[in-house]
Amino acid sequence: MHTRDERPKVPESYLEHKLVFDEPWIEKWVVPNPFVAALAGVVREWGVGLTDFTFNRDAASLGDTHLSISIRQLDAEVRIGLDSVTFVAANPYWQKADELSLRFDQISSHITRVAGCSPSSQETTLAFHVTPGSLDFASATGALVNKDAVGASEFYGISLHRKDRSVVIDKSLRYDHAAFIRLRRTFAGSVTFAEVAAALFEDEIGALRLLGIQEIP
Repeated sequence: MHTRDERPKVPESYLEHKLVFDEPWIEKWVVPNPFVAALAGVVREWGVGLTDFTFNRDAASLGDTHLSISIRQLDAEVRIGLDSVTFVAANPYWQKADELSLRFDQISSHITRVAGCSPSSQETTLAFHVTPGSLDFASATGALVNKDAVGASEFYGISLHRKDRSVVIDKSLRYDHAAFIRLRRTFAGSVTFAEVAAALFEDEIGALRLLGIQEIP
């Protein structure tokens, strides 16, 4: 007989971290591209070759133009646009946090050197599905709302919005009986990715506790 796993799990997650700059570096977007020249040697040590560098030729506008670098060892990607840099990681488990922080900070330092300026702000989104195990998410989320006012439901979604962060907890449409959580935060441009990761860790713990999960699965 198959029974549901007793422990909550995070089967799928997604991280996007964006560095935002006040001024574009259009004059830097030349051939040969200075960002390729600056980063090729750095990422080669991580198993990244020139075939992992691509330009999106189907950009709908100049603002969509970017250079993409695929870092397969970390299941991650770096997208360098004309006024922003975006780091994307699929399933960024916390066991990989130190390595991701080191790699992203290394790349950031090289990019800011080429761009000749530092980011004015940073934006981070961490989204993930979490399965309940033996927990009852309907009961847990029901305790967060006025059920007399909204009525009976199999799941109660909530959103919390603060000055520099937000938390959205909704029903997962991908996994049975599961929740989907999206955490968003803004940071000053001088904050390191290691500091970003530490803040996200605390945000994830806080969101999971709203579902009755006391630690990250």
